[in-house]
Amino acid sequence: MILAIGYGAFGRKVVNCAKKLDKLTIIDINEDVFESLSNGTFNHIVGDAGQLEVLQRAKITEADTILIMTNNNELNRKIAELIQSINDRAYVIVRGIVKYPELYEGLNVDKVIYPLESAAKDVVHEIQKSKLRRKLLDLRKIVEDAKTKYNNLCSDENNLDDCCFDAHFLIMLHNNPDPDAMASAMALKTILDRWGASSKIAYAGKIGYDENKAMVNLLGIKLKNILEVDMNKYCGIAIVDSSSYNSLYSEIDRSRDIDILLDHHKDGDIAANYSDIQTEAGATATILTTYLIQLGIEPDRHLATALYYAIVSDTNNFKRNASKMDFEIASYLQGLMDTKVLEMIENPEMETETMDVLAKAISNRKIIKGNIALSYVGNIKNRDALPRAADFLLKMEGIYTTYIFGISDDNIHISARTKDLRVDLGALMNEAFMGGGHQASAAACIPLGIFESVSDKVSLRQLVEEAIQNKILSTMGIYEDESSNNTSE
Repeated sequence: MILAIGYGAFGRKVVNCAKKLDKLTIIDINEDVFESLSNGTFNHIVGDAGQLEVLQRAKITEADTILIMTNNNELNRKIAELIQSINDRAYVIVRGIVKYPELYEGLNVDKVIYPLESAAKDVVHEIQKSKLRRKLLDLRKIVEDAKTKYNNLCSDENNLDDCCFDAHFLIMLHNNPDPDAMASAMALKTILDRWGASSKIAYAGKIGYDENKAMVNLLGIKLKNILEVDMNKYCGIAIVDSSSYNSLYSEIDRSRDIDILLDHHKDGDIAANYSDIQTEAGATATILTTYLIQLGIEPDRHLATALYYAIVSDTNNFKRNASKMDFEIASYLQGLMDTKVLEMIENPEMETETMDVLAKAISNRKIIKGNIALSYVGNIKNRDALPRAADFLLKMEGIYTTYIFGISDDNIHISARTKDLRVDLGALMNEAFMGGGHQASAAACIPLGIFESVSDKVSLRQLVEEAIQNKILSTMGIYEDESSNNTSE
């Protein structure tokens, strides 16, 4: 039962919102405020709630939620004191008064509400909605312009040969796309479909990680390899989860206008006719889900599962760069996703080569200064096995930072992980190898260069291992005399 004390302007608004939640009883000293109530709306009692007898008539001991909402600060304090002695199991919500911040000091109240402050937050929320509405209007104009271009070309008999469009839009992903890129593309495609614009999703590189492959297969994500795509057959180009040309297919025509750009990474170099880069978001999927909500589009189970997994993946289970918005959006998606499919995505079968790389990483590891593990795993076909190995070695007792490196496609690939807050791997890998990443995870790719001429595998291993190790350690400020106690295990 809910017991509400005070039926003035504020109390009336709260009661109108809460009356469907549970059985409700109202107390107010002024009989006139109840004149407009129809019989049976809810139970109401006329009386001074500062009197024990009035509270008992309201059956206060049966209330699990008690709201104290009068505009009399002294009365509110007195009622709270009485409640504490009569019903200490109820959840007590009280009306606060800004100029009396210590009004309820020493009392066991669960929540203090400031009406003006709450109203201000509501206004800010509405402002945010208005900004998002403006963005979506701008986005829709871009979409309508592309559709108009398509229709004009296809209606011109002299341009029939130019009308063999594959779709209105090409949605491009960064190289070797991750769950955030794929889920965001699915969401954008859903929006474009709602607006009558066709689209296809393209990527460069390959779909790595067993989890990513499982995501594509289980959710039926339709992707085209960029090598199979003619960008001239699309009226509009959209890019999701990347704002830098460095992470896109190297042969992309940079003179071509980018129509739509959606991302959460900073320091990009791509300009677009419509751009929304929200660096406070932990994932681009979070941004796209707010679009869906604002447009009244409820994602189906596959899309909701993809978006949820994308947010969890990009924020490392909400432990990296997660914002309040990420938590709220993930909570919304939880009620829509397919938990069984999500479990299958998160726990796929492991490829044989990945297991081989893990074995090599373990057997070839070198321990530096007791808490840094470096391991060279030789030639590999699947470079996505490197970060998995780096994560795995980080679980070793006493290990705080890992570097795993191997050779693939005439390049040395390095993957690093750390749980040492004093180490910024993104900055370190950038300084050492022009790589990049986050504080706790980073990667780099450097040409094999002069080592290509070395034919003997043992010599190649020794040279690469020594060169990479020395560069990493010197960048970390660890020099030969300090690393002389290296151990191979």
